[in-house]
Amino acid sequence: MGSAACASYGVQRKRIKLFSYGRTSGFCVDPIEKKPLNHFLRGTSVLSFGTAGCNLACKFVKIGTCRSRARWTDLRTAGPEDLALAAKKLGCASIAFTTMIRFVFMEYAIEAARACRVRGIKSVAVTAAIVPEPRVELYRHMDAANVDLKAFTERFYYKICGGALAPDSRPSSI
Repeated sequence: MGSAACASYGVQRKRIKLFSYGRTSGFCVDPIEKKPLNHFLRGTSVLSFGTAGCNLACKFVKIGTCRSRARWTDLRTAGPEDLALAAKKLGCASIAFTTMIRFVFMEYAIEAARACRVRGIKSVAVTAAIVPEPRVELYRHMDAANVDLKAFTERFYYKICGGALAPDSRPSSI
């Protein structure tokens, strides 16, 4: 079984599979301004959701479950409907997908966004980088987004994050 650097995707039975589907590294109710989205649903709560898996190796990240699939057995799981119901029960006006580093769980986020929309809950993407093709598909299902760049230089991304600043993530391209 092969695996991507993010550990989220791999090959199983000759098909690409999203192994992090529904596995959460954490849930939290936050003010929407923390995303930071200052002009979107101001004064409301958002259910923040993160998943395991990342295609960067940032030296400053402390979540040990990010890249190691072996540790994922300790993670809770939640299907798209579960997220929508939890947001509704907690009185959240929106849900935020908060660890969308280059969209390592895009399929899951889209399905959860659809489940939320049926219940009148808005969806927010908080990502560290974006790529052209997935961005178009994902943003059709999101109501707001925040691109949280780690830095503006290739050197920082290479030395500190173990990756590269995607050409389309540069501020002039967003």
